Amino acid sequence: MYQYNDMKDKSVLITGASGDIGLAICAKFLDQGCHVYALYNTNAAPLTALKGSHPAGHTLSVIQCDLADQNSVAALCDHLSEVENKLDVLVNNAGIVKDSLFASMRFEEFSTVVETNLFGMFRLTKALLMLLRSAESPAIINVASITGITPSVGQSNYSASKGAVLGFTRTLASELAAYGIRVNAVAPGMIESRMVKKVSRTVVRGITDSIPLRRLGKCGEVADTIVYLSSSASSYIVGQTIVIDGGLVMR
Repeated sequence: MYQYNDMKDKSVLITGASGDIGLAICAKFLDQGCHVYALYNTNAAPLTALKGSHPAGHTLSVIQCDLADQNSVAALCDHLSEVENKLDVLVNNAGIVKDSLFASMRFEEFSTVVETNLFGMFRLTKALLMLLRSAESPAIINVASITGITPSVGQSNYSASKGAVLGFTRTLASELAAYGIRVNAVAPGMIESRMVKKVSRTVVRGITDSIPLRRLGKCGEVADTIVYLSSSASSYIVGQTIVIDGGLVMR
């Protein structure tokens, strides 16, 4: 991976850090010499393992936080304010799926996904705004999905939440650019992960056949793009969504 000289010693907060993509994001920022605050809700084990195995694991802080709980978010921000006087990078990666065809989808399945994927992002970003504004060249990267761009049968809740993330990203970018905060998004396609392993092999093969590169993406490829958007190499990129899907949606 390319080393960005301006990333060393920057403070980075990553939500949804215990998932496969989240772990890859954490590892890539550790590779850059950053101090990483990795948030999880229920499963700390993968992050504990990363902390023990990565050469820079001592700069990884593993923190439990329920983004649906305002008190939990407030406690996190109080802690960060005590140990840091700024936050250089915020990666809003937390997300869940509860797939079901719309005709059989319960309201709770819709609202829970939107609460986690959208409202949690709003809640945390707003709470961290002052720490971000205290940094020299802060960046926010929101992890959306190509389901926010193209139809995805059985995911009306997930698609709605990720489409909203794209709109949120553009408007937030226009509001915060004057304060020097760059806001962008990434929209991954089908990425090799534990989540995708739960999908029918027939469905995965069908999607793979539709991808011009004829393969699924790797978590590290998503993480590389996020690190790029956090660095000065992307200093004139604002309010954009980078699609990471092997060319799927261009078809």
